[in-house]
Amino acid sequence: MARKRLKRTGEPLYPEHPASEHQWRVQRARRIMQDDNLDVLLLGRNVNVFYMSGSRFVFVGMDAPVALAPQSTAIITQDADIYSQRFGPFDTDEVALHTVSSEQLELYDDEMEIVNILKDYGVKRGARIGTEWGNGLCVGINPLKFMKLQQRLCDELGAEIVDASPTIWKMTGVKSDLEIERMKVAVNAAARAMERVYDLIEIGMTELQVSKLASQFMLEEGADAISHAQVMSEGKANISLMSCNAVDRPIESGWVHLDIGAKYRRYGSDINRGIFLGRAPTAEERKMYEIRKTCSQVLDRTIKPGVSVDDVLDTLQAYLATQGCHLKEVGGAIMAGHCLGLEPYQHPNLMPAFTQPEFRNKEGKFLLEHGMLFTYEMAIDMPGYTSTAFFNIEDDVVVTPDGVENMNANLSREMRVK
Repeated sequence: MARKRLKRTGEPLYPEHPASEHQWRVQRARRIMQDDNLDVLLLGRNVNVFYMSGSRFVFVGMDAPVALAPQSTAIITQDADIYSQRFGPFDTDEVALHTVSSEQLELYDDEMEIVNILKDYGVKRGARIGTEWGNGLCVGINPLKFMKLQQRLCDELGAEIVDASPTIWKMTGVKSDLEIERMKVAVNAAARAMERVYDLIEIGMTELQVSKLASQFMLEEGADAISHAQVMSEGKANISLMSCNAVDRPIESGWVHLDIGAKYRRYGSDINRGIFLGRAPTAEERKMYEIRKTCSQVLDRTIKPGVSVDDVLDTLQAYLATQGCHLKEVGGAIMAGHCLGLEPYQHPNLMPAFTQPEFRNKEGKFLLEHGMLFTYEMAIDMPGYTSTAFFNIEDDVVVTPDGVENMNANLSREMRVK
């Protein structure tokens, strides 16, 4: 095995974010590590390596490895902030020196060197090392090597390897001002693109054409990339596919929904709106739409820092009960929305505290915090409702000191009929 330590002679030429942002993330990680009794945070999953180091030498998003490729790692202790990468013809020293914000830089030709790196940076015997070896997550390191690495850490350091998923969720669940500003660019690119699509959409266009328009417009409106451009429409041929991915079938008279998202500097939005084409909505559909719109207004009024998620959900359920409706359960619990960020589905969610124990305080409550990002998304059950219309008014919001800010407020929640 071989290893090389890089010496920084200046600041990175191409930092992903300012030094102040990097320090904010590292200090936040260390505070949460202390709360969770972790001595080391060893991150191998691309999205987490990017978050902790700023490295551009990773793919970020829904990034489960599809090949046994060399991976970068980020290591955080109370005294060290280390970025490591493999030797290779494409990952040169300059990759780390010029694009990574971490204080210490280590190169190796084999992940087993991580054991020696931890020793050299003062990790003592019996340390608790947290990593993403958990349910629903993946580690960027070859899993066979990871198990070997785990055994060596236990044998040589007497370390306890634990799943740090809850620690990571708490770190990334609250966004910095910089992250929020990047998200706003992504949200507004999607919102403006959706307005342009609804100006042009006509019966007879295919779902695929509409999806392509949405993708093109999001890029024109300032997005770096497209996370999704899905189309749902009425009509036997379309509904029978049971999918919201756009297909090359003509749109028929009835309702059409767009579920789209843009990315900016790797942060992704997620919004949804619908329109009626060629026919007016029925009285039943108008009623259901109005209920869904009012649900968003209830969330607007109720979400504030320090308010428990359970209280938000209770208020929402109480309103729905007055309309003869209720929230449907998703995986055994009701949900009013999910978190956003570097990935389209993150923790925490607008779900009961019992489903998210890592976010509960000593009193067992999950309290909302300034900087949390959500998209309103819920399934409402109204007994006797017969229309096939899928009503969703998905807004991307951020919790502020005074309440909640709708980042796509320029996009009307009113029903559209064309």
